[in-house]
Amino acid sequence: MDGHVPIMVQAVVRFMERCPEGLIVDGTAGGGGHLRALRAGFPDRPLLAVERDPARAEALAEEFSGDGLTRVHHGSYTGIPGLLDHPASGALFDLGLSSLQLEDPARGFSYRVDGPLDMRYDTGSGDPLSVILESMEEADLADVIYRFGQEGRSRRIAREIISAMPVRTTLELRAAVTRAVAGNPVKVLSRVFQAFRILVNDELGHLDRLLLELHRWLIPGAGVAFITFHSLEDRAVKLLFRDSPFFMETDPPWQVPSREETRKNPRARSARLRTGVRVP
Repeated sequence: MDGHVPIMVQAVVRFMERCPEGLIVDGTAGGGGHLRALRAGFPDRPLLAVERDPARAEALAEEFSGDGLTRVHHGSYTGIPGLLDHPASGALFDLGLSSLQLEDPARGFSYRVDGPLDMRYDTGSGDPLSVILESMEEADLADVIYRFGQEGRSRRIAREIISAMPVRTTLELRAAVTRAVAGNPVKVLSRVFQAFRILVNDELGHLDRLLLELHRWLIPGAGVAFITFHSLEDRAVKLLFRDSPFFMETDPPWQVPSREETRKNPRARSARLRTGVRVP
């Protein structure tokens, strides 16, 4: 066990109880909180866990090595179709950042602690943010902050970042953003770091590819649960369940954590659980 606190665990398990018998896929296994709950709730059902972070995938593979019904794979959820021998009956995607990743200074996800400006989920693939920033023009940088962070002061922030280059640590990036805004910069910092995390990991591109192919590897009646944390990903999932001929929304179509859960785990405050069902 570790310090990772999974969000809306009981709601996820209750939703999966409505799904047909068969394989359940945890497409974002992360710290393993939901995976452990699914294993406890469905001891006789096969589980497939997929995780982009190689360190987390290795740790989960070791943890579940004695469980013949749980398979752990390192990779993106976009690769799930190639891992299946037959369609799944349920799937979960927690689109949030693991507490383990956020609290590790070496990963570069948090503006609260000093560390290398990396932000990659898979540290063995692609370039860290510090390298990406060196190749970006000010206008492109501003567009990323505006589009992915939904931050209106994007051009001013981009100007400060460019003037501070090279920016190689989280605290150097924090300092540049702080200089660009008046007052308490916490919310702005959260949006800027979110924007760069989405950029580095192509989060919305991966999500778009998943949503496009999702119906192909689920049986009719299969349930799909997404835990979203910002409006860009939430809207994409909402439109899938609302408009796709392959899915329908559940009733209710979404839930939020209880006040008790957000009190115990403040990071759950922005979470939303959206659920849908694969139609014939």
